[in-house]
Amino acid sequence: MSRAEILTRARSWLHPAVAYSSTGYHDNEFGSYRTDCSGYVAMAWALPGRPLDPSGGVDTLGLVRLSTAVTKADLRPGDALVDCFGIVPERHVTLFERWVDSSRTVYWGYEQAIGSGAVHRQIPYPYEQIRGLYLPCTRRNIVSFGHN
Repeated sequence: MSRAEILTRARSWLHPAVAYSSTGYHDNEFGSYRTDCSGYVAMAWALPGRPLDPSGGVDTLGLVRLSTAVTKADLRPGDALVDCFGIVPERHVTLFERWVDSSRTVYWGYEQAIGSGAVHRQIPYPYEQIRGLYLPCTRRNIVSFGHN
């Protein structure tokens, strides 16, 4: 899996934007995935989609188990920022694309969020919510490409 492939997969839910649902699924050329934030990142990361278990796919804790922690300075396209603490409705994950500028306080990211569905937008680092402990992480076995 390359970083370019991750971003291509993430863009596949943008036009038209896939609506958010913690119980729904979206089917496209990449498979069938739950339409919540962790299902979106699982799809972008090419992790297993709809399993035999009807709850479906990898959750935020599963994303952390399948990734390696990195520092803010080491974030690269296709990495994730995961808040896996607290109860399920409080957890969230976004995909990092790139820094907006050299201050590294805002990044372009992809996310699947309540109210907006799949979006590509500028996000304050690590995320705009005051609560939350976002862990920067990278998918295991990723292949980098030339630009960051």
